[in-house]
Amino acid sequence: MDRETWLLWLLADSQLPTGGFVASAGLEAALQGGLVRAAARETDRDSFVAFVRRSTHNQARFALPFCSRVHEHTARALGASDGPAAGTILDEFVRTDDHHQAMLSSNGVAMRASASQGGGLLSLFNRGYAHAAFMGDGRGQLCAGIAKQLQRLSRAGEIRAHWPTVFGFVCAALGIGLAHTQQLFMFQFVRQLFSAAIRLNLVGPLRAQALECDMQHAVDDLLKRHGHLRAAFDTTEDTYGESAVYTEPMLELYQGMHDRLYSRIFNS
Repeated sequence: MDRETWLLWLLADSQLPTGGFVASAGLEAALQGGLVRAAARETDRDSFVAFVRRSTHNQARFALPFCSRVHEHTARALGASDGPAAGTILDEFVRTDDHHQAMLSSNGVAMRASASQGGGLLSLFNRGYAHAAFMGDGRGQLCAGIAKQLQRLSRAGEIRAHWPTVFGFVCAALGIGLAHTQQLFMFQFVRQLFSAAIRLNLVGPLRAQALECDMQHAVDDLLKRHGHLRAAFDTTEDTYGESAVYTEPMLELYQGMHDRLYSRIFNS
């Protein structure tokens, strides 16, 4: 088995300590607000399936371009013939993360969840993967040094270290290719939605597995249509083309009202 496949299995572990299990991506608020009907527990699952599909499409158009941009830039810098420049990787990460923060600033709940999960993954890398034997070479030590600096900036409040940007950096640092990074990023989001649905007693675990299997074609289609997109900061960035956009304002509104719920089991 090659190293990349092994690392993909590790990162796909549902027990990965990044805080994803405390997030519902707005599903809990959508359920209590009536956007997703509780009848999904029995025969009518259309509203829940529609919510999953709309949320996944939004993830592909909004968060994935940030993840892809950081991964692409980091991998390119690490593979440069004149040697990777830590400052270049760090500056690009901070710039992209700041832009993601600005686009999420109107939704405090989503912003908090993204920063929490990103911080969890950054800690996992620094305290776990950075100490793996294969990270002992010059490339690995460079990535470990950058990750430590990112964590210091995050703890000092100078950056937020959001989930998409950290995910892109970590996968590039571990040597995981862009295509697999994008697939894993989308898979983890879909799994998070179904995990939340099971805990909310919206669907049973067996039915959730069937529905999650059916999402493969939808995710593959989204990656084919939007996998080339990169977050762009201004109109002069022709290299990155179309920028990241939020496609589901209604879902954003429901997610934003999560803190107003009288009772809740998820943080977001």
